[in-house]
Amino acid sequence: MNKKSLKISILLGLIFANGVFAADPVTEKDESIIQSIDYIDEDVDFELGFDTSDYLPEDFNANDIYVDLDAIAYIEEDANDTGDLTKYLPVDFNAYAYPTHVEDFNYIDVNDEISLNFNTKEHLPEGFNPYIKYN
Repeated sequence: MNKKSLKISILLGLIFANGVFAADPVTEKDESIIQSIDYIDEDVDFELGFDTSDYLPEDFNANDIYVDLDAIAYIEEDANDTGDLTKYLPVDFNAYAYPTHVEDFNYIDVNDEISLNFNTKEHLPEGFNPYIKYN
């Protein structure tokens, strides 16, 4: 009986090992399939109709850096030095105040009306309706 259980154990071990290796995605068979694909690498030259070297400086190299960022002089201003902006603000203005009344919300200003002196109906087709869905 001991030989029989040993043979069954080995057989089950081989079946289990075969199942484990069957799930391995990297096999020689898979690599050969990937390597058999022919890729076309086209080197496309564009014809612009003129010689670009006529418009570039002599000894131009696109990989060289021509701008020295250290040579640029930056204007250093104090961020807090904005001048006196209170002359442009209403009296007792507080930017952090929380509006307490509905009247404090100003969404539409009467002075914001814009007149284009342009009638769009003259340029639209007759019977045009922008709310009609076209399928």
